Amino acid sequence: MDVRHLMVVVLAVAGCSSKEEAPAVADKDATMAPADRVEAATPARSAATSAGTVAASPGLAVVAPGVTQSGAAFLSGERSLLSEGAMSVERFQAVVGSNKAFAQAVGQFEQDVARNPEAQDLTALYRSAVTAALDGNTDLVSFACGYSLCLGEIRSRTDDGFSAWARSFGDGNTPPVYAFATAEYTLGRNLHSGRFVFSTDPAANGITTQ
Repeated sequence: MDVRHLMVVVLAVAGCSSKEEAPAVADKDATMAPADRVEAATPARSAATSAGTVAASPGLAVVAPGVTQSGAAFLSGERSLLSEGAMSVERFQAVVGSNKAFAQAVGQFEQDVARNPEAQDLTALYRSAVTAALDGNTDLVSFACGYSLCLGEIRSRTDDGFSAWARSFGDGNTPPVYAFATAEYTLGRNLHSGRFVFSTDPAANGITTQ
């Protein structure tokens, strides 16, 4: 994977957001650089609708009001992306910024789905919404949901294909999405990748960054 440009957008429906840009990474299997900027934003459902940002400290914990950080049951794949019951920016970066780590995470999510009927139902429900937002230039490469988080990747044959999908997904008649994180990559000429994680659980609608 040729990581020429990276944009990470993290949003929580209750009014929290974190956006980062990292420099190009030469090693195709290297994790992303540490965050150098964190922002809090007005309420939004997707990367396409973020507005009204204000600066915040890189060490700020961005957690939406009403978050429950205890008592929730998470599957193995989800735990690799969570910290104290909220989506972790650093863990998200480590997973999506490495081909090996991302493949392992997808594999673990798929194993979790195979063993849990509730996860199977959630995967089917949200897969329908994800695929409904695709167009002729985008394809869903991988997708699976645990009890609280969904993880996936979309390939596009245009520069703005993934961002167009994110706008369509956010604006569509989708099941509830409480936090949404994306990372975009250029794989080669006319081939781009967008990896994403979103929360389906109001008890896991927070985002933390260290």
